[in-house]
Amino acid sequence: MALVIRYRCHACGAHVDATGHASWVRCGYCRALVGVDWQAWFESPEYGEWLRSYAEMAPKFTVLQQHLDEARSAARDGRLDEAERHLREVAALQMELTPQHFPPEVRTDSAYRERYLRYESWVRLQVIVDPTLAALDAEIQRTSTSMDLREPVPTVEKVLELVRRQYSRLATLPGFEDPDDMPPASRSRLGLSLIVNAYLPLLSPEHRLPLLRSVHGANNVLETGTSASDEVGVYLEWTCPRCGLVSFQGRTATELICVGCFYKRPLSPEVLGLNEVSSRCGSCGHAVTLPEGVLEQPCGTCGATVRRIARTGAVEQAFSRDMMAQYGTGLPQAGVPGLPVTEANRWEPRLAGLARQANWYATMVPLSRYVAVVRQSFPELTDADRAALLERVGELRNFEGLSDDGRTRLAETRARLLGL
Repeated sequence: MALVIRYRCHACGAHVDATGHASWVRCGYCRALVGVDWQAWFESPEYGEWLRSYAEMAPKFTVLQQHLDEARSAARDGRLDEAERHLREVAALQMELTPQHFPPEVRTDSAYRERYLRYESWVRLQVIVDPTLAALDAEIQRTSTSMDLREPVPTVEKVLELVRRQYSRLATLPGFEDPDDMPPASRSRLGLSLIVNAYLPLLSPEHRLPLLRSVHGANNVLETGTSASDEVGVYLEWTCPRCGLVSFQGRTATELICVGCFYKRPLSPEVLGLNEVSSRCGSCGHAVTLPEGVLEQPCGTCGATVRRIARTGAVEQAFSRDMMAQYGTGLPQAGVPGLPVTEANRWEPRLAGLARQANWYATMVPLSRYVAVVRQSFPELTDADRAALLERVGELRNFEGLSDDGRTRLAETRARLLGL
């Protein structure tokens, strides 16, 4: 499904629709900060620059950790001014190392940057010295590390509730000074959005919508298009034209590789399945419709770029292609054949591909989504026939064998297909 998130500006009351045109969404009328969209960051030139410079920045993460350790030690000894100085260095380094966590204006407006440095260092200090915040932070860390990627929603909901409590506590402490003059409820929603955006690609479309609505309000998250499409998930689903297997493919890859017959071809935009989406321009507020398959286009009224909320992986693909060009690798547009596929053996690569996906994605993809892939890979069969076919994995000549997780996933799938 295609998503539109609607914000109400806390400063002037205007409505602002976010469809991915900017990673940090500002009101088109008064320029107040109203929201954040990480999908737009992953589609931006700035993300490409960050990828290219990451290797050089990596040692600075060690320096950041050293400042954090020094801050905790100073805070334990009651040297709070020293602790806050170290935390200011932490905040400054994070602006450089993880720019997606901060509005881009912190790099161009010195006064705005200073407000964020004060706010971020103050918040970090409170999380260390305030017992309530420290306990909440420890519980957030424990909860996050226990996440089951197959069913992440309960963990995400728990983390969001804990973070809400953190923001509520921060707003009551002396010294709270919001860098954007946001009321506490708006700052909390912005912080929760950052967390939800990080988890969105792990969620199925049907789970994604209620989670977004829990943060933004039931009437402020709109969906268009069919629920069968998925425009922001980690994986897209691709049907191999040679053997018919439906397989999970990473959006950031440069190649589509059938995991059944090993046919390969370059990734092309049409497999992303972008629905038509209707929204409003973030700059002037006029209605804009992005046609099916179109990622962005100019507003017909003011000319500002309007972009859908989508994860195409184009920036990572460009980065990978640059690396491949440097080393002289790549695929022809027509693709590269894999194992021979005939009418007689067509079921074998499809079954082998499903078994490999059971091995690889058993702990990452919900059972319901895997079952859907099994059904799509064998559309000509009934569920009972599909369940029987899954028992024939041991007959396959070109398959390396099931892992324990893969064996469990196939057993779960057979039970689901048989209605058990």
